[in-house]
Amino acid sequence: MKRKILAVMLAGSMAVCMTACGGGSSSEAAGSSAAGKTEETSSKPAETSESAVSSSAEASGSMVGSQPAGNDGEKFLIGYSYPGSDNEFWGVNTVECVNQAAEACGFSVLIDDCNYDQAEQISDVDSMISAGIDALVLGPQDASVCAGITAACKNAKIPVVIIDRWPGDDLKAGDDYICFIGPDDEQAGYDIAMSLINAGCTKLVGVGGVQGTSVGENRKMGLDKALEEHPEVELLQFEYAGDTWDDGDKAFRNLYQANKDIDGVWCFNDSMALATVNVLKEENKLADVKVGGMDLLTPSLTSMQDKELWFSTGGHYMQAGFAAVVAFDVLNGIAYDGPERIQMSLYCVDQTGVADFQKKDTYDWANASKTLNSGAEYNFTLGAE
Repeated sequence: MKRKILAVMLAGSMAVCMTACGGGSSSEAAGSSAAGKTEETSSKPAETSESAVSSSAEASGSMVGSQPAGNDGEKFLIGYSYPGSDNEFWGVNTVECVNQAAEACGFSVLIDDCNYDQAEQISDVDSMISAGIDALVLGPQDASVCAGITAACKNAKIPVVIIDRWPGDDLKAGDDYICFIGPDDEQAGYDIAMSLINAGCTKLVGVGGVQGTSVGENRKMGLDKALEEHPEVELLQFEYAGDTWDDGDKAFRNLYQANKDIDGVWCFNDSMALATVNVLKEENKLADVKVGGMDLLTPSLTSMQDKELWFSTGGHYMQAGFAAVVAFDVLNGIAYDGPERIQMSLYCVDQTGVADFQKKDTYDWANASKTLNSGAEYNFTLGAE
């Protein structure tokens, strides 16, 4: 639990978490959104086939290091497209990081979520391109949207930084997009599992993420790795569920009905972990079952302090701000020279350490920019006390 290599908790985002994590609109959180967007809450992403992804734009030439034409002395406009605003991680914390980076570095932002819908995300980005964005930070709903979106942006000479969800091996960093920045999801899944195993849990169930996404599959790989190392521990049942509280509530109720003798629950994220904690409280079983998740949401820290949720890992919401800084530098003519794939290590916090976990007040986004700091390095690994 002492492997605290990266994660700076921003006080600005944490101050608004308790009121916003229930589902405020992205325009309210970010201060800007695509025109005409109506915010809705969606608990399950729509199915979109690879063939349905828009790819009408013809890719031509590399975008890395290119600059958009005709800014007329105005601030660069960077778009941020992400899955959904009805959870704190995406709709509050990542948005706050992008806004803080924009204020510190001096660019403007256009921010919109896709309500967990692949087709809507493609349409949203098309609208952003029409609105005149100079660069895009893309938090894809899943990998299926990446080919069409990056091709359209490339055709419009708009550089793209992809975060959180791996776009697949068919797209190439340095050509189709600048780079990828995301958490080490396999390690995170492993850490969640090991927190339960080290606490004495031997009969687990798993509440997984979205099947087929890099985050969902890689966190499951981390769980599998921990189980392989500890054959004395049983995974009684695993269900891919989704992203949201409602997804976790539904999945865990089903899992618990079939597995009453569990002593640990591995959850894909904190929203579903907190839903699981809520069900266990209803069943008066929380004292007998430990629950682990990922994201280090504000309610998760409170829940750990209250001796309810056992464990969370996170800090990776900062990926959105890091990506915006990289895009800003590229727009200013600085060729990206960092790793093609940055996998961020995360804080690990459980009930025994939550009292010592310190939130930092801010992050020096301007200092991370090579435009504003010639000595900056693109590793985004932050020290921790």
